[in-house]
Amino acid sequence: MPIEQKYFHQDKNYLLKTVQAFGKEALLGVWTKAAYESYMVYENPMGLEDDFTLSLKSNIHRGSGILDEMYDLLAAVYRFKEGDNQLTFMWDGRTHMEFYDEEWKSTYSEWISALCLKPDVYRAIIKASLADKTIHTDFLSASIKRSILDHFKIRLTRAKRLYALVG
Repeated sequence: MPIEQKYFHQDKNYLLKTVQAFGKEALLGVWTKAAYESYMVYENPMGLEDDFTLSLKSNIHRGSGILDEMYDLLAAVYRFKEGDNQLTFMWDGRTHMEFYDEEWKSTYSEWISALCLKPDVYRAIIKASLADKTIHTDFLSASIKRSILDHFKIRLTRAKRLYALVG
């Protein structure tokens, strides 16, 4: 199921959108795992297992709930910065979908690694993982969104359009 929202004027690479949509669930799991690993490195460097870390380890997957919209934003940033709307000749026998899948997953992993170095990102995911379902986590999502936009030096307008910040 392709992502339907257009984040910028030339957001028309439907093959790439489809690839990004199909890999979403697995890649959200990658993000929560990276957040857990960052937490363990920066907040628990001795690797002590207390009630909190055991609870976190078993519930970290619940943090993917606040990352749904953030994934869509990262996918749009990729299409904005990296994605090309023109199909090229594939000389190695791969399809365009396979090519886009490899490139997207590789770039996504690099970006997630960089973003999870930021305490605002991994702490928000940790808090969302352990939060009661009755607690609103909108402020955690906003913190992650702000970190993403700052990291890539872009802004999101009220119409949810991406624009690169000019020097």
